[in-house]
Amino acid sequence: MKQIWPKVLEALNSGKELDLEIDDAVRSNDVNKLYHEIIGQIAAAAQHLGAKWDAESWKRFLIDQFASETGLGGGKVVPSLDSQRIVQLGLQSRKFTKQQASQFVEWLYAWCAENEIELDDTKSKT
Repeated sequence: MKQIWPKVLEALNSGKELDLEIDDAVRSNDVNKLYHEIIGQIAAAAQHLGAKWDAESWKRFLIDQFASETGLGGGKVVPSLDSQRIVQLGLQSRKFTKQQASQFVEWLYAWCAENEIELDDTKSKT
């Protein structure tokens, strides 16, 4: 706020109208990189429904489960526009706040422990 206030004040003094939106801090690149690394390791080690899945599929599975268990909600399954398929809509990690991203990382560690997924030492990499 200290950095942008002079620009805001200048704009207001020159007669401009401004809109101000305040949001929670977004996830950091380091946390983003960390949870993608963890998901990649899960994809390499785990199976779901007796099959291997790529990291992007695992990301969808894990975010959906995280959202369900933490009360974030978001996941919906709806018919496609032509009603021929099912489309899953849900929470997207790019919209995680800083707090949600940190909670997701901790949730991933717990999920891996519960599901006997051994991870490389990811905490030391951030």
